[in-house]
Formats: sequence, C-alpha cells, structure tokens
Amino acid sequence: MRLFLVVGAVSAMIGLSGCIIEDFGPMERYHADFHYSYPVQSKVRIDAESFNGSIEIEGWDRNEVEITGVKSAATETARDAIKIDVHNTPESVEIRAVKPADQQNGNMGAKFTMHVPKGAELGRVTTSNASIKVTDVARAAHLKSSNGSIAVTSVHGGLDVHTSNAAINAEAIEGPVTLKTSNGRIHADRITGSLEAETSNSSIEARLENSPATPLKLITSNGSIDLTMEKAPQSDIRAETRNNSITVHLPADATGRVNAETSNSSISSDFDISGEKDKGHLKGNIGTGGHAIELTTSNGHIRIARGTGQ
Repeated sequence: MRLFLVVGAVSAMIGLSGCIIEDFGPMERYHADFHYSYPVQSKVRIDAESFNGSIEIEGWDRNEVEITGVKSAATETARDAIKIDVHNTPESVEIRAVKPADQQNGNMGAKFTMHVPKGAELGRVTTSNASIKVTDVARAAHLKSSNGSIAVTSVHGGLDVHTSNAAINAEAIEGPVTLKTSNGRIHADRITGSLEAETSNSSIEARLENSPATPLKLITSNGSIDLTMEKAPQSDIRAETRNNSITVHLPADATGRVNAETSNSSISSDFDISGEKDKGHLKGNIGTGGHAIELTTSNGHIRIARGTGQ
C-alpha cells in the first residue's frame, strides 16, 4: 500500500507539471489581495510591471488611479515574499510586483487591474507568461509580455506592442502602431496612423481607416496577410510572407507602383496594371503610379482587390 501511494503521488505531480495555466498554476494555493487608490492629474503617466500574472488597464472619467490585485504562490512564505512596490505623485504612478531574489518564479506571481484617467499615458507595461489588456487611454508607449496575448482598444495616441507565442489584437487606435510577436496572430482594425506588424507562423489581418504618410510594413512567415486600405495609399506598402497568400484591398481611386512576386502560384488584380506580367510576377502601375506596393510570397497566391473608393 505504501508503494502504491508513492507512485500515485509521483504520477499526480507529473500530470500537474504538464499543465500551463495563465495567471497562477494549479499548484498555487495561497493568495493575498491588495488595493491602492491615489488622486492624480488627468494626464498622469502610468508604469506597471508584474510576472506570471495579467495586467488590465482601463480608462475612466475620474482623476484617480485605482489598483486592485492579488499575489499568489505555492506557500504562504513565498506569497508574502512577493513585494508590491508603488511610487506615486499626482503626475505619475508606478507599480511593480517584485519576485524574491532567492525564489524561482514559476509557481508564483501577481496580477492586477487598474482604473486610470482616460487622459493617462502608459509609459511601460510589462509582464510574463500572462496577458495584457488596455482600454480607452490616451497613449500606450510600450506594452510587453512573453507567452501572453495583448489586446488594446481605443488608444488615442501611439502604440508599441511586443510579445511572443501569443496573439495581438489592436482596435480603434489613433496614431503610429507597432505590433510584433512570434507564433501568434495579429489583428489590427480601425487604425488611423502608420502600421508595422511582424509575426511568424501565423496570419496578419489589418484595416486602416486613413492612409498614413509613412510606409506600411507587414511581415510574417507561413501565415497569410490581408490588408484593407479604406483610402488610397499615401505611402509605400510592403507585405511579405512565405508559403501563404497575400490579399490587398485598395479603394477604386487608388494609384501605385506594383511589384508583386510569388513562386509556384499566381497573381491576380481587379485593377488594370500596365507593365510586366507573367504567372508569378507582376510589375507595373495602377493608374498614374506613385507609391510602391511591394508584395512578396512563395507558394502562395497574391491578389490585389478593388474596394469602393472614397
């Protein structure tokens, strides 16, 4: 009987070690809540850092920052060793979850939710092995995670997002946008500034409401690219992938210099393009020409589709 119990316990531990659950693993049992609230200016700067826990930030109509969260670990001692450091002034609030120097961080972490003024600017928001979600703030300068998705909605200034092995979703962004991940899908909708999106082994889908004056760059590998321009391009477009398709939707009044190339597939266009044409290569002008439209893939179809125009 004793041997059976030992084997059973070891088997259970092996089973648990194979589970990956965002925001605290299944072995963690000890939690402690925390809560802070500070009066601030409407354009307060926010910096937030955690580990193994999600961060959510939402704008509201108060000149106040409210933070609610929980830290968690496998033992009470390890939980209590996690420090929540907050530095605040009316102009800035910085919160950091600090892991103990003598502890491995795989079975502990901290997550928190923040309500901030809608005019707030997010300086640096980082975590690991968990998600970041931002809604309705003035600016999100730098958001970074690893192995966690990032979702951003209604940001009224620039946006810079980096993660790995997870998806990025950005909607209703006014300003320049940079989105970079690996092994994760990128979805960008209602973008009114420039866009640079890069991933691997997954797709990129983007829709721009305005046409920025700076170049657009969409790069992936082994994933499709689908770009929709609501207005005629006012800058160069570069889309590049491998082993998948590229589709670019342009308004009926669009012009540009097309250079599209694929291998082992074909290219089609709803526009009349004068220039060099064969099965895997198309080089020429839409209308009077203008900004470059560079489309490159291998083993994937390229399509230039006509929209409704402006």
